[in-house]
Amino acid sequence: MNGTSKAILLVADISGYTKFMLLHAISTSHAKQIIVRLLKSLMQASKLPLRVAELEGDAVFFYALSSEKDVKRTADQVKEQVVKFFSAFNREIAELNQMKTCVCDACTKVADLKLKQVIHIGDVAIEKIEKFEKLFGIDVILVHRMLKNSVPSREYIMMTDPMYTTLVDFYGLSPERRTETFEGVGEVETLVFYPNRLNDQTIEIEKVRPAFQARLAWWLKTTSQTFLDLLGLRKIKGAFNNLPG
Repeated sequence: MNGTSKAILLVADISGYTKFMLLHAISTSHAKQIIVRLLKSLMQASKLPLRVAELEGDAVFFYALSSEKDVKRTADQVKEQVVKFFSAFNREIAELNQMKTCVCDACTKVADLKLKQVIHIGDVAIEKIEKFEKLFGIDVILVHRMLKNSVPSREYIMMTDPMYTTLVDFYGLSPERRTETFEGVGEVETLVFYPNRLNDQTIEIEKVRPAFQARLAWWLKTTSQTFLDLLGLRKIKGAFNNLPG
């Protein structure tokens, strides 16, 4: 292991994933395809300095390395992407709502899915395993533990106090301060923000009207994939590590 580096760690997690995937066969096939599309929308919305560390079933784990002197600038760049992730996710939800292929539980309950993001700053060690890079360290553990918290909402941004101190400000919003106890870590001071309190100009939610070709392509994709799933040619998984092409 080659020492440690300063990093900003962000996990974008789809709320309601478990319930969404526990459906009957056809719904489960459509639900899987919907989740894949939502995860892709988050990945496509990201840009440097954020990189994808791992896909984790219902979440994308991002990281941004930084030197000590550039950490404020890196934090500000990540802050901008937090907003873009909500925009991309909500835009994809809106488009999927307009492209319902059937009346199954998955296709009719897309709007039940929400996005939450947890952010922390700390030190990581990066180990090369074959062609992959794996992040290690207590701060990596902490940012994942943050997903299990006492916030009653399913749509929010939670960051640790060191992260907020680095940012100095988060779009002028007053934070909701919470002391959370995370397994194996202990008490952590956190700050919570809600995206519906951000200025409408900050988070862009477009009125989506997919073209006929896009609707047809989605119908063909979901129908053919469901057929393969029901035949057992491709095993349906509630969690997956790699997105299909």
